[in-house]
Amino acid sequence: MPGYMGDKSCMIVHHLAVMKQECKIYYVKKKDQSYFVPDTLDQAEKDGFVSCSHCIDNIAVMTDRNF
Repeated sequence: MPGYMGDKSCMIVHHLAVMKQECKIYYVKKKDQSYFVPDTLDQAEKDGFVSCSHCIDNIAVMTDRNF
């Protein structure tokens, strides 16, 4: 299972293992879903996505971005 999914409509990347209800991932249209190779937050950021404030930013602070 992928760890990260980007929403191309708003250029936000979500961490699927820790997603929150506020992420609204289930409403992302299939055409707007983006996955990353390698499946890392760094790759998502290189592709122009910003971290979701609900599922990544809070976790990243606690774990120093090591998932």
